[in-house]
Amino acid sequence: MYKVLLVDDEPYAIEGLQLLINWEKYGFEIRGVCANGEEAIRMMEQDRPDLVVTDIRMPVMNGLELVEEARRLEHESVLFVITSGYSDFNYARQAIRLGVSNYLTKPVDSTEAEDMLVRLRMQLQERETQERIREHANEQRIKAFLSALIKDKQNISEEEMSEIRPRLNKSHWAYLRIAFQGDIQEVCSVVEQTAEETTCCYVIDRTRDSLGLVWGEETNNRNETFEAIKAFTQRLMNNMQHNGCGDIHIAVGLTVNKLEHLSESFRSAQEVGRYLFFNQEHLLFAEDIQLENWQFDPETLSEVDHICDLLENGSVEDLSSAIRSAFELFVQMKAAPEIVHIFSTHIIFRGLSLCRELGGEPNALMNELASGILEKGHRNIEEVANNLEHFCLQCKSALAIFRERQMGGIQATVAEYVQMHYRETFTIQELAERFYVNPVHLGQSFLRKYGKGVIEVVHDLRMEEAKRLLQQTNQTSSAIAEQVGYRSYQHFLRHFEKRTAMKPVEYRQKYAN
Repeated sequence: MYKVLLVDDEPYAIEGLQLLINWEKYGFEIRGVCANGEEAIRMMEQDRPDLVVTDIRMPVMNGLELVEEARRLEHESVLFVITSGYSDFNYARQAIRLGVSNYLTKPVDSTEAEDMLVRLRMQLQERETQERIREHANEQRIKAFLSALIKDKQNISEEEMSEIRPRLNKSHWAYLRIAFQGDIQEVCSVVEQTAEETTCCYVIDRTRDSLGLVWGEETNNRNETFEAIKAFTQRLMNNMQHNGCGDIHIAVGLTVNKLEHLSESFRSAQEVGRYLFFNQEHLLFAEDIQLENWQFDPETLSEVDHICDLLENGSVEDLSSAIRSAFELFVQMKAAPEIVHIFSTHIIFRGLSLCRELGGEPNALMNELASGILEKGHRNIEEVANNLEHFCLQCKSALAIFRERQMGGIQATVAEYVQMHYRETFTIQELAERFYVNPVHLGQSFLRKYGKGVIEVVHDLRMEEAKRLLQQTNQTSSAIAEQVGYRSYQHFLRHFEKRTAMKPVEYRQKYAN
């Protein structure tokens, strides 16, 4: 509703305006009535109206003086309607000079007044639209300015600095980097809504799984600033968790007392992000940690060849042990996350290459396991280690199947199919039909070759995946059961307890990261 103020020294005239015109029908609400211009000015200062309907002839301060005083006090957005029982051209001419284009003659005709309200509402709506466009354009300019400021101040002209800098008149600034898992649009909506609740906060850059924020606050000292940003960050974390944004990590850079030094906060937030990679925290402030130098030495990649050799020719136990030892070394020497990512990438591509060399098409390995590591979607080093180890073990199993297939035998072909499709539901009869063999022969020959029946192998594969999901995700047991291929939770539970002697919740409590 648009706010209306009625100004007239005649009570009957006020009453007529209130009763004869259906204000609410046209989107207006009468918020106050006054008997003269001075009283109207005071009320306008308290609750700025969108529309003032005023008589011309009034004591103390008449209607035209009211308009003139309102303009002097910079109430430029207020629309005025002049009412008068005098059809005096001089009044109309003066009103036009003051920017008043709406004039009603007393007694006010309700039809004429309501037609005018339709025009005024359209004028107000158009003005609001233009204001939103201007605000959006200004906000985008500010975001672009801040983004350039933290990365490359050389591209900012003196003119742009002098124009935008006064709009960002805060005493302290900080950069925040938010990493998350979830839909980027939903997460961005939650973050921007929280930012809007703060006097000065802008989302200035975004990727598939991260957002950057610039936060400003007007405080007297660093202690107040630190308390303010802690309160904001905790509110942000709570809002994101409440709205289902998964696995959130927030790195808060050092606070600076000049906007021109914002790049220092940006760089320190990047350093804090590296600390998050090496521990289980979800929120860290640069002020709370001692920044260190990180190892970017390529010598830290020396274990890649050893692990790749084990992937091709070693035992499962030696492969797992080598991966764990490498990651323990990364933690001890504070290897930069970028180095850990390069290390993992080398091993993944070597594994995929080995699969192709043996005539395999490792699409499932790539889609299900490798892509997550290659996209840098990890929040801490333990998650990277778990995923890489899982990839290597699955890859090693696939390599064994590809080798057997090269040597011939329908059993190896079936084993490869089962490896890739264990989440699906099928029977021995359906497998036999797919590969054109007798179902009895397939079942017996598969059991002789692998020591387990086809369906038992399917359950084994499902259980391994279920254990991984219980360790590394927060999904419910029923959701995991469905994801790995069980339509019945009780069926899943029976097989899980048979192989682990534990319920899923007990397994998660014992082995979850």
